[in-house]
Amino acid sequence: MVFDRLEYLQQQIHSLRLQQPVDMLLVSNDRYLTLALTQYLFKRTRTRICSSLEEVAGFFEQTPLPRIVIDLDCIAIPVIQVLATVRRWHKEQPGINITLLTASRSPEASCFIVAAARCRVVERRLDTRILSYLLILEPCSPAPVQANYTRENDALSAREWNILMEVARGYSLKAIAVSLKKPYHSVVYTLGRMSARIGLTNRKSLIHLLHELSVVPTERNS
Repeated sequence: MVFDRLEYLQQQIHSLRLQQPVDMLLVSNDRYLTLALTQYLFKRTRTRICSSLEEVAGFFEQTPLPRIVIDLDCIAIPVIQVLATVRRWHKEQPGINITLLTASRSPEASCFIVAAARCRVVERRLDTRILSYLLILEPCSPAPVQANYTRENDALSAREWNILMEVARGYSLKAIAVSLKKPYHSVVYTLGRMSARIGLTNRKSLIHLLHELSVVPTERNS
């Protein structure tokens, strides 16, 4: 009876904690990172660890919306899929505060991620004190924090994103032009313009980058 009562009390406490609003959602499967952030850096912050983006969506009815930190290198879906989801969240939840963590990305890849997601991208291997400082900054933080790609008019438009998604799925440029009802030369020009904006030499380099971001992070690191 005593053990049953203790178990019941533990369940009640856990239930109350679940009902409390959270300040931050951390999407990562990296136990070291989640432990460092929740037990040491943000001990006074109500942080919930999520294993998937679907879990995050369950907190969108909370007011105010919690900050969201997504670890691109320790999540079970490709980066390109994360970016597509983040873009949708920005439409559905105006003012949402999202930060993406990643490590050892090329400058061009980092620029692309910022342009696609329209949020901060932070190097995850920084000193823990610096990392914690960057994670609590407001979205309008200084440009150096937001990598090299910070100008508002550099964000990828819906039209540009649709073309990129078709390329990522492996369709030819001619097939994409037919699918989107655009002239072939318009698709070629758009890809070339986006390549130049993120520092790539040509559209083939952009296509290679898209394929790289379409790989699950665990496969990338293997």
